[in-house]
Amino acid sequence: MRSKRIALLTLAAAFMHAQAQRVITHGGVPTVSPDGSHIAFLSDRSGADELYVISPDGTGELQLTTTPDDKSALAWTADGKQILFAAFANDSSRLYAINPDGKQQRVIASVPGRAPTPSPDGSRLLYMSGPWTATRLMISASDGSSPQQITDGSSIAWTNHWSPDGKRIAFTGRIDPKGELAIFVMNVDGTGRGQVSHFPPGSGNAQWPVWSPDGRQLAIQVNRLHEHNAHIWIIDAKTGYARKLGAHDQPYLDETPAWFPDGKRIAFQSNRTGKMEVWVMNADDSGPHQITR
Repeated sequence: MRSKRIALLTLAAAFMHAQAQRVITHGGVPTVSPDGSHIAFLSDRSGADELYVISPDGTGELQLTTTPDDKSALAWTADGKQILFAAFANDSSRLYAINPDGKQQRVIASVPGRAPTPSPDGSRLLYMSGPWTATRLMISASDGSSPQQITDGSSIAWTNHWSPDGKRIAFTGRIDPKGELAIFVMNVDGTGRGQVSHFPPGSGNAQWPVWSPDGRQLAIQVNRLHEHNAHIWIIDAKTGYARKLGAHDQPYLDETPAWFPDGKRIAFQSNRTGKMEVWVMNADDSGPHQITR
């Protein structure tokens, strides 16, 4: 069985892309180091999901892992000295830390759920538990202890992302069980939930929200599944004003945005050249260019 697209590494994405045409993932799900000097990404080019790093100019690519696990939830520690990733199996996830040179890989936490992601200060973990159609969000200590449920599981809550100040959570959800996905924001205790994406019906499924470094904007992806089409959008977290980046009318998938620390560029995955690769473009919609090859 051919390896899965890295675009689908969270099962939330897999759920929404189940009918999409598979492409080889040479580079996907990028995340940028705190100093902007490196991009961590995942690739199934070897037949298994593996972690790599590369410089934004496309040089210095290095493979860090050689294990068969499905990996997800990439993140850098605040000091940029380690990369975190999760491996899911048997309804639980192990959170690993590894140095950017591939050394000192170790387990730092285990949780009974999916995609554990650390808070900006590293003191807490946010993860998903329960079935995909009724996801419960959980927050625990950094080692997975003292879990607390912050959503009731009455709907979905996928592809979650901490705000830079650690006070809010953006996530993929929906109000109508049969409706399109939308982006929501809530306080870290589960209160104050509100929808921030407001696209006309038929526009596609909004998902994968990622906060800008200043906490004012969210970069997201909007997928039109039957057209095998996806765009990156930027949404003002306060007003909901949205603008499209990299507009195209081809069956391309521009997905999984990640901000650079200066807020001026966005890394993302795209199959514009056939294989899924890591790309970078400016947040003002200029200068898209391919990084991995």
